Amino acid sequence: MLRGSLIGTCILLCTFAFQSCPTNRSKSFRKHPLEEYGLSEGDIDYIYKPLYANNFYLVREDGEKVLYLTDPVTYNTTRHVVNKVRKVVCLSSTHIAYLDALNETNAIAGVSGAQYIYNKNIRKAVDLGYESAIDYEALLQLEPDIVFAYAIHGESADYIEKIKQLGLNIVQIPEYLENHPLGKAEFLVAFASFFDKELMAIEQFSKISHTYLEYCKLAKETATTQNSAESASGGFEPVKVLVNAPFKDVWYVPGTDSHLQILVKDAGGMILGSKPGAKTTALSVEQAYLYAQQADFWINTNQYEDMASLARLDPRFAEAPAFRNGNVWNNNLRSTPEGGSDYFESGAVNPHLILADLIAIFYPQALPKHMFNYYRKLEN
Repeated sequence: MLRGSLIGTCILLCTFAFQSCPTNRSKSFRKHPLEEYGLSEGDIDYIYKPLYANNFYLVREDGEKVLYLTDPVTYNTTRHVVNKVRKVVCLSSTHIAYLDALNETNAIAGVSGAQYIYNKNIRKAVDLGYESAIDYEALLQLEPDIVFAYAIHGESADYIEKIKQLGLNIVQIPEYLENHPLGKAEFLVAFASFFDKELMAIEQFSKISHTYLEYCKLAKETATTQNSAESASGGFEPVKVLVNAPFKDVWYVPGTDSHLQILVKDAGGMILGSKPGAKTTALSVEQAYLYAQQADFWINTNQYEDMASLARLDPRFAEAPAFRNGNVWNNNLRSTPEGGSDYFESGAVNPHLILADLIAIFYPQALPKHMFNYYRKLEN
């Protein structure tokens, strides 16, 4: 009965996706391992087959609920038999946001880096420390049913191996490797499977995706109308956007298939300096300055909290059009005193709210009464 309900909701999602404005969709869906042995898709009992996410799917095998997770960097796929859990540990603040959306924060017994967590519903959770400094004794005493973790490629993940050696059930969730904002949000279903709340998650994701696509359509219509009024040629012309600020004299710009680029594109903008693919490009400050001269807006200014500190970065940037026109915004409206940002926490589950913020920045006439969720304008 559950499977039929989920598939019915999936059909609704498909309808929303194809009736709304075009957007970067998921890549080809990854094959279930059994398909490699000649079985057709009809032979596989999918509980949930994602529309945007590329790195998970949920099936039923021999009466068991099974979650498959794929690391798109190593192409390693892990199989997890899913049983209902009551007590979990979240080593990523993003994972807390998924559980909060499912009303399951009471199940969170332990976290990592509590000072960086914006969500106030986990005050009773034990702070276990951060990666290599994790308190393994405290972790064992919690006796969690599962530990939700992540691994950053190119960095040491010894702590994950240590947790495995302790005999704890650890699941590495690759949601942060999804490029499409809706793909990242769709991981809500993967988390829901551990609480038998798949239907609730799919209904939520249906609303999120529908709202996201409606905002996408609004952005395109507004941009087209604005361009028609400003030029005889009309048509859709995105606003030009400078992103980030230098880190150790290097300016990083996300690729055209990246999460941020898709958000900016769906909001009616284009990131300057972005190269094809999902990988980040490293620019010099000199190169970034040239792009700054073309940009209508400047967003995600990292640690720079006001216009004065940004001007001290390099006085030339104070002459850039976006700076002179006061069109500089940062995504740290909701943050902790230590620097934790809810943009990277609940924003993963709410891409429609991030998209609405960006549209209100680029085309304020489209959402004149908008209350910002994650972005704030830098003041002098």
